[in-house]
Amino acid sequence: MAQTFDLRFNLNDLDEEKETDSEESRFDDLSAEDLDQIGEGRHEESTKKSTKWGVRLMKEWCKEKDVPQDFEQLEVTELASLLRRFYGEVRKQDGSFYALKSYRGLRAAIHRHLTGAPFNRRINILRDREFSTANNVYIGMLKKVKREGQDLSTPKSPISEGDLHKMFESGVLSMKTPSSLLNMVWFYIEFHFCRRGREGLRKLQRSSFAFDVDDQNQEFMYLRFNESTKNHPGDLKNDFQSAKRMYGTGDEKCPLKAIKKYLSKLNPECNHFFQRPMPSALPSSVTWYQNAPLGVNTLGNMMANISKKAPLSKKYTNHCVRATTITALSNAGIEARVIMALSGHRNETSIRSYCNDSTSAQKRHCSTILHNALQTEPKTGSNALGLGSNAMMLSSNSGPTTAHLAITSTSTQSTQINVTRSVTVDPESLRKRLFSKCTFNGKVNVYMNK
Repeated sequence: MAQTFDLRFNLNDLDEEKETDSEESRFDDLSAEDLDQIGEGRHEESTKKSTKWGVRLMKEWCKEKDVPQDFEQLEVTELASLLRRFYGEVRKQDGSFYALKSYRGLRAAIHRHLTGAPFNRRINILRDREFSTANNVYIGMLKKVKREGQDLSTPKSPISEGDLHKMFESGVLSMKTPSSLLNMVWFYIEFHFCRRGREGLRKLQRSSFAFDVDDQNQEFMYLRFNESTKNHPGDLKNDFQSAKRMYGTGDEKCPLKAIKKYLSKLNPECNHFFQRPMPSALPSSVTWYQNAPLGVNTLGNMMANISKKAPLSKKYTNHCVRATTITALSNAGIEARVIMALSGHRNETSIRSYCNDSTSAQKRHCSTILHNALQTEPKTGSNALGLGSNAMMLSSNSGPTTAHLAITSTSTQSTQINVTRSVTVDPESLRKRLFSKCTFNGKVNVYMNK
């Protein structure tokens, strides 16, 4: 039997929440100080420290020069004049120049201080015309430091192949002890996920990572959430972050095998992912780690400590692992957009800055070639070809590529020519270029040097 329902209702009830008698408000009530604090949250902690350093340095200079330390209140013309002197006179405690990166960070720190809370000045000391004379001195100082050879700063170099091998062979990275397993897991996470230094390491929890399989039934590990990083702070439009994966390899250095063992040995009472190793733990112990997280400074110096324990050829930093990841992928021919998806960079220029330098093997090879070029002595007598080092250049028929030829036999029956590249040689052309009053009967053999 059909039933009838009364569906009459007030449409306004669907769009408006019912008013309650509760005095609690759904909206927060913030003071000006609270809002300033939220506004400052747009900067990373490392940026805040850099800002404090820059401001402290300028106030110390103001005090020494007997000028007002409250430079934040100065008019634009007075501030520009003050900055002009400051850029030219600022030095380290020992009187030496700062590195170029420090000079850049110093100016940026003062700009953030002036434009941030509580001053909120609407000026730009980096670009405004009123500060052009100050910035001319700033740029001049950068060039002066470079010209006088005082810039001792070095880029974060990738870890060399020899040192990568030594980390594992030395046992500093292994699954045998709590400390070596911690080192191994830390390195794999930094390396495969292309992480930046110490960024976000202390915030990782036991539950931060998960395991899954792809469409080819290959197991991988991934991070469960999108992190707030320097390149992806969460305030940018289309702030997309690629889902990074670490796959298993099945060999003795398998990343997933190491991480699963590490997870099984963690202290269940501690939720932090990186925990302090137990010095007295045995291989058979159920738990290898203490109910305490690793300190921020310990995490920040992980690669430096590994460099010392191995020991490696130089002291590397955490950021060197990131440089190693990018360089390895670039040298393997991986497209820049794929590397950027892993590293989080927003433009290819940043990627290229990691790959401009050559590897240690390439440097050794170039040095050997240059050294060998000075070792050969010129031939004398009838066999000399007038080319000093007994070497000859021959253009390839296929284009501008040249072949380096060296006569290794001067027999009247045959002449053997070694060439560093494959090249098509026409006997008549060879005779006209390299020989006079000579006749070629038969073929000319060209061999490839290896």
